[in-house]
Amino acid sequence: MIQTLLQRDKEYSFPFEPPFNSDIWYVCDWELYKNATKHQQYMWKARTNVMNNAMDFTLCNVALVREESKYFLYHLITKKSITVLTFAEYVDRFKWLFKYVNTYNCESVLSINVDSFKAFIVASNHKAVIGNGSAISGKEIVPVKKKNRLITFLAAIQSCIFEYLESSKPMFERDYWAGKELNPDASDNANFDFSVITHPDMRKATKEYLWFKLDSIVQKTGVRILRDIIEFTNWLEEFDENILSFKDITRDTLEAYFMYLRTESDFSQHKINANILNLCAMFEWGIVSENDLFPQNMIFLPEDYYFKTKRKTEFYSNEEIASLFKIAVPKLPKVYGRILLILHHGGMRISEVLRMKKDALKEKNGKHYLSNYMYKTRRYNNIPLDEYVYNIIKKELEYGEKKYPNAQYVFVNPDGSPITYSTFVKNIKTVIIEENILGSNGKLLEFGTHKFRATKATNLINMGEDPRVAADMLGHKSLESLSYYAVAKNQALNEQMQEYLRKESILINAIGKMDSLVIEDYKNAIPLCNGWCCKPTELGVCDKVDACISCSLFKPSSQYLLNYKMQLADVESALIVAKENGYTRMVEKCEQQKKSLEEIIKKVEEKLDEQKT
Repeated sequence: MIQTLLQRDKEYSFPFEPPFNSDIWYVCDWELYKNATKHQQYMWKARTNVMNNAMDFTLCNVALVREESKYFLYHLITKKSITVLTFAEYVDRFKWLFKYVNTYNCESVLSINVDSFKAFIVASNHKAVIGNGSAISGKEIVPVKKKNRLITFLAAIQSCIFEYLESSKPMFERDYWAGKELNPDASDNANFDFSVITHPDMRKATKEYLWFKLDSIVQKTGVRILRDIIEFTNWLEEFDENILSFKDITRDTLEAYFMYLRTESDFSQHKINANILNLCAMFEWGIVSENDLFPQNMIFLPEDYYFKTKRKTEFYSNEEIASLFKIAVPKLPKVYGRILLILHHGGMRISEVLRMKKDALKEKNGKHYLSNYMYKTRRYNNIPLDEYVYNIIKKELEYGEKKYPNAQYVFVNPDGSPITYSTFVKNIKTVIIEENILGSNGKLLEFGTHKFRATKATNLINMGEDPRVAADMLGHKSLESLSYYAVAKNQALNEQMQEYLRKESILINAIGKMDSLVIEDYKNAIPLCNGWCCKPTELGVCDKVDACISCSLFKPSSQYLLNYKMQLADVESALIVAKENGYTRMVEKCEQQKKSLEEIIKKVEEKLDEQKT
C-alpha cells in the first residue's frame, strides 16, 4: 500500500478554515444540518448521541491523525457535498479508526497496515465481508459480497491524504495520478499508483512510457499495463537486487522472468502472453524514443509473446445480433433497445452513447450525422446516420424534451436520471440468462458493449476497407487501437495484421519525439527520426510525406539499423495483409518500401562490417 512508501516530514498542515479547524465540530449548528431532512437530522443524532451530537476528534490521542481525519471529512463535505446522513455513517468508522490508532499509537493514517487494521476489525466481532445484492458472474446470477466498509474506509482516507500531499507537485512528478485530474472528461477515471515501484529509475521510466501511451488508450487499459510492469519490477527485486534500472536488464534476465511466469505464477497462458507483450511494447518504445533508461538493443523476440491459442473473436455474428433484438430487447425498457441500435450502427463506445448530449444530432447538405464527442481521445468524430437511425434518435430527443426538459443527455432512465454502464450491462445480461439466449457457439451469449465496436471494425476490414480509413471512421487516434478490434477471417492474415498495426503505431507516434541526433558524416544535413535528409536548403522545404526511405537524398545511419529492421518486418506484414485483401495500391507501395529498406539495411550492415575490420 502507498502509505508505507511515502517519503514525507512527520508534520504537515492542512488548509482549514473555521469551523473545520476545531477539535470538536458542533454540526447541529451548521447549515449542513439545518438544511437536512428530518430523517437525516434524526440519524445524525442517533449516531452521535455518545458524543453530544458533535464530531469529537479528541477521541483520537495522535495529533496528526486528528488533522488527517479532519481533512478527509472536510474534503467530503466541501468537495463531495455529502449529506448529514452520510456524514453520520462516517462517524462510526472514525470511532473504530481512533480505537486502533490509540491502541497501536500510529503516527499517521498513512502508516497503518491494511491487513493489521482488518484483523483488528474482525477481532472486534465484525465481519470482513457482507452481502451486497446480486450480480452476473459468468453465466449465472449470483449473490454478491463486498468488504466491510469499516475496512474499505481506511483505504479511502489513506488515498485522500496521499493525493493531498502529492497535489503540490506537477502531475508527471507525482507518484499517484488521479484519473479525474488526468482527464476530467474520461468515463473510467482509473488511478495510477507508481509508488509501489521501488527503484527511482524504473518508476521514472514507467511514468514516461505511460504518459506517452495515455494519448491513445483509455485509463483502465493504462492501469492494466501498469499492473504488468509492477509484476515485473516486483519479481526483479527478488531475482537480483543489483538491477536498479530497466537498462540493466539482459536477455538472460528476461528468460528467467519468462520461466517464473510459466512455472511459478498462477497466471493463465493468455495473461502470461499479455504481460510479456506489454513489457515488449514498453521496451520497443524505449528504443524508438532513444530513452536512456532502457536497453538500446532489442532483447525481446516475437516468439516470447506469441499467442498460440486461436484469437478469440470478440465480435457478434448476424444471428447473435438478430437474437439480441428479437428476444432481449422486448424484455427491456425501450430506451435500451435504442441504445443497442446506436452501438450496432455506429460502432461507438458505450460511454459515448450513454453521455450523448442533446445537441449531438446534426445535419449538413441534407445528410444526417452524429457529432460524437469521444471522451477517451478528447475530440469529436462525425458518424453518418441512415434515415431509420436518425428518426430513432430524433424521436428520443423529442420525447426527452417533453418529459425531461432538464436532462443533459439523450438517453435517460424512466425517472430522468442518467443511465449508468453497470446497470445497463447487468440488465441485459440478466435477460440473456433468463431467456437462455445462445451465441453462435451454442452456448449462452457472451454480451459486451465493446463487441459492437469490434463488429464494426471487423466488417470494415473484411469488406476491404483500408485499415487507416477504418481507424478514422471509428475515431481511433492510432492504428494500434484498430488492432484490438478488427479480426480478419484468415487466421494467418489476422496475426500478421495485429503485429503490423501495433508496431506501425509505435513508429508513427514516435516521429517528432526524438532527442537531438548526432550527425556523423553528413555536413549541413537535416536530422530525421531515422537518418538524415541531405536536400540542399536552397531548394526549400520537402513537400513529400513519408517518402524518405525511397529518396536518393535520404542517408541512413547505423544507429537506426534496428529501426530499419523493425520497419521492414512491418512492411512485410502489411504486404501480406494487402495481398490477402487485394489492395493493389498498397501492394505496390509495400513492395517498393520493402526493396528500399532491404537496400538500406544492406548498406548499413556493410558499413558496420567495414568499421569492424
